[in-house]
Amino acid sequence: MIKYIKNRKGGANAVAVFIFMVATFTMTYPLWHSHQILVANDWSFHASRVEEIYENLKSGHLFTYIATHTFQKTGVANFLFYPTFFLYPWALLRFAFSPVTAFYGWYALINFSTLIITYFCAKRVSNSSIKAILASLLYTFMPYHMFVGMGVFGEFIAMMFIPLVLLGGYELFFTDDHQWKTLSVGLVLVSYSHILSTFLCIELLVVLFVISLFLKKWNNIDRIKALLKSIILASLLVFTLVAPFISDYIGQNIVSTQSGINFEMVSPVKVLIFNSFSGIYNQNLGIILIITLLTGYICFNNRFLITVWLLGCVTALMTTGLFPWEKVQSIIPVLGVIQFPYRYMSYAGLFLSLVAAEAIGSPILKLDEKNKLVAVFAILVMAAVYPPASFHANDWRLNNTLRLTTVKFQKQGPQGTPLKYIVDNQTYNEIFSHGVLYGEADYFPKQSWGGNSAAYYGIVINNPKLRSIIDSYAYIDGQKTKISKKSGPNKLEMSLNDVKGKKINLPVVAYRNTYLQVNGKNVNYQKSSRGTVQFTSQSKKVNIVVGFKPSMVMIIGYIVSSLGWLFVLLMLIRSLRSKIKQ
Repeated sequence: MIKYIKNRKGGANAVAVFIFMVATFTMTYPLWHSHQILVANDWSFHASRVEEIYENLKSGHLFTYIATHTFQKTGVANFLFYPTFFLYPWALLRFAFSPVTAFYGWYALINFSTLIITYFCAKRVSNSSIKAILASLLYTFMPYHMFVGMGVFGEFIAMMFIPLVLLGGYELFFTDDHQWKTLSVGLVLVSYSHILSTFLCIELLVVLFVISLFLKKWNNIDRIKALLKSIILASLLVFTLVAPFISDYIGQNIVSTQSGINFEMVSPVKVLIFNSFSGIYNQNLGIILIITLLTGYICFNNRFLITVWLLGCVTALMTTGLFPWEKVQSIIPVLGVIQFPYRYMSYAGLFLSLVAAEAIGSPILKLDEKNKLVAVFAILVMAAVYPPASFHANDWRLNNTLRLTTVKFQKQGPQGTPLKYIVDNQTYNEIFSHGVLYGEADYFPKQSWGGNSAAYYGIVINNPKLRSIIDSYAYIDGQKTKISKKSGPNKLEMSLNDVKGKKINLPVVAYRNTYLQVNGKNVNYQKSSRGTVQFTSQSKKVNIVVGFKPSMVMIIGYIVSSLGWLFVLLMLIRSLRSKIKQ
C-alpha cells in the first residue's frame, strides 16, 4: 500500500487530504450535532460583524463600512479598521443553512484549510509527507488553536496563514533560490485576518532576518532584489486595508483596542507546563508540544532543527512571566500593542510542531513498508479520536445554566451580556439584541469616550456618553430624546417632528466620510461633543439619512490591490504551466 502510494503521483498528498477530512469531521460533528453554539470571548463581536455583512449582501451591497443592523445601530466603523475578508464565507453560508450550521461549516472550513496549508508548508521544509502530516495535525490540534476557535476569530483565521509567512521568511532569508512571493502573499493574508498577528509576524521575520545576517546570507545581490520585490508586492496587496486608515483614521482621534501589556494575563512558567499536561484547551501547548519544548534539545544534532527548537522555546517562554515584559515595554512601548503575550503561543506551537514531527516521523520512515502502513493508520486513528476526546474535557453542551433562556439580562438601559451563554437556531438572533461582550465601542471617536477606552461591555455601558449613543438617545436643543433608527445598507434613517431651528445631536458616530442627508438633500454637519453627527434643522419635519461612502483613497485601494492579486494569479498560472510542461 505504501509502495503503491509512493508510486502514484500525488498519492501521499491524497492520503494527507483524507486524514485531514476525517480529522475536520470529528472535530466539527460533535459540536454541530448539538445544534448549539457557545458564545464567549470575542464570539458576539465577530458574529455581529458577520450578521451585518449578511444583511447588506441580502440588499445587494458587497461592501460593509459601518454597523447599521448590529452593534446597537450606532454606525460604528469597525468594519473599516478590522479586517472582514474571511468573514464573508460565513456570511455566504447563512444564505443556504441555518445559523448554527453556517457557523460550523465556516469553522470546519478554517480548520481544514489550516491543516492543508500547514501540511504543504511543512512538506517544503521537511521533504517528507509523513512528517508534514504530523506537523499539521500537531499545530492545528494544539490547545491554543482550539481555544481561539471558540471565539477569538481574528487569531483563529490568522493561524491558517502563519505557516506561509514563516515558510516565506525561511525561503527568502536562507535558501539559495531566493523565493519571494510566498512571504508577500502569506503576510498579506495574515493582515486580511488579524492586524495584531501581522505585527507579531513582522517581529518574527525581523528575528529571522537578523539570524540570516549572522549567517552571511545577504552577500548575494539577488537576495536583496528578491526582498525588494516581496516588499513591493505586499504593499500593493495590502493597500486595500491601509486605505481606510489613511482616509478615516489618521488624525481623527479614533480609539482602537486597548494598548499595553495586560500583565494579569501573563502566567508563570509552571502554569504553562501544568496546563499543557491537563488535557484542556486554553492558552497552552498540549502534552506533545510541551514535552518537545522540555526535551527537544536531546533529539537532534541538526543545526536547522536546533534553531527551530530554540525559536519555539523562546516564543513559548515569551508567553510567561519568565520574560521581563514590564521592562521590555518600558524600553520599547510599541510592543505593548500585542496586549496579551500568550499570542506568541501560535508561533511557539508551529516551531515545536516541526520539531516534534521530525522526532516522531524519522523513526517511522525507517520502518519497513508494512509497519509504515500501520503507523499511517495509527496517525489516522489519532486524528479521528483526539479532537472529540479533547473536546470532552471542555464540554459545555450539557451545562443548562449557560442556556440563553436562563440568562438574566439587565432590564433597564442598554442590556448587558453574560460572559458565556449558549444559543441555538431559535435563540441565535438574541445575540444582537444586547451588547457585544468585548468590542462594542472599539473604533469610536475619542470624544465618545471622554477618557480611556476599555473593551469590556460592562465598562462601556457605565460611560454616560457611550451609553447615550448605544441607547439611541438624541439631544434636541439639549433635550435628551429617544429616537428610532431604520436600518439600511451602510446607512440609518430617522424622522423627527417640530425641530425647526433646533440643534440636533444624533446617536450615530461620525467619521471623515460619514454623510448626512436631510429631506433628500446633502447637508453639512458638525461633530458633536460625544463624537456623533450634529446639525441645525431648517425644517419643522425632517427625514434624516446618515451613512458612509468610501473615499477616493479607498476606491484606489480596491483597484490597486485587485491588480496586485491579478498579478499573483498570472504568476501562479505561469508556474503551473511550466510544471505541466516539465
